[in-house]
Amino acid sequence: MKVLRKAVIRRKTKEVDIYIELDLDCRGCSIDTNFPFFKHMLETFVKHSEINLKIRALGDDEHHTIEDTAIALGIAIKKALGEKRGIRRFGHAVVPMDEALTICGLDLSGRGYFVIEGDIHENYIHFLDTLCRNSGMNAYIIIKGKNMHHKIESCFKAIALAFRQAKEIVGHDIMSTKGVLD
Repeated sequence: MKVLRKAVIRRKTKEVDIYIELDLDCRGCSIDTNFPFFKHMLETFVKHSEINLKIRALGDDEHHTIEDTAIALGIAIKKALGEKRGIRRFGHAVVPMDEALTICGLDLSGRGYFVIEGDIHENYIHFLDTLCRNSGMNAYIIIKGKNMHHKIESCFKAIALAFRQAKEIVGHDIMSTKGVLD
């Protein structure tokens, strides 16, 4: 029996209204947000992680929208991964983009933690940290470069490629000597 790795999450506060449908095993993208660069980064993540993601993320400002989308997407990822039986668990990527370079190592351990060496816009550091904490991802990222757009985009591509590897079903066991990933 094939396990469906899907989740639907709704997060509504006084500041935002977020709706997410996620399928880890299909491809597709529908992103509706009032912040064009954020939309571009979400589309980049979807494309390179090879997932199907529908998001409607509307908020009163960019910070609240980005933060609450990360919370909801993180919860959706955690829910869709379930007990993580058979996943590769680890992923990594090296992504150049013009003068920028991002290196990412990722572990779907269940213990969300985020480390970054290098600078990108604080909203996107906050997005990635919040995503990791809420999804149970452990990500270590090194970023070099000059152009902020290129650094952020290479970062989203790197974490997406690492996530694509880590979520891949490669067996039947839970990849932990403890027998659980949480």
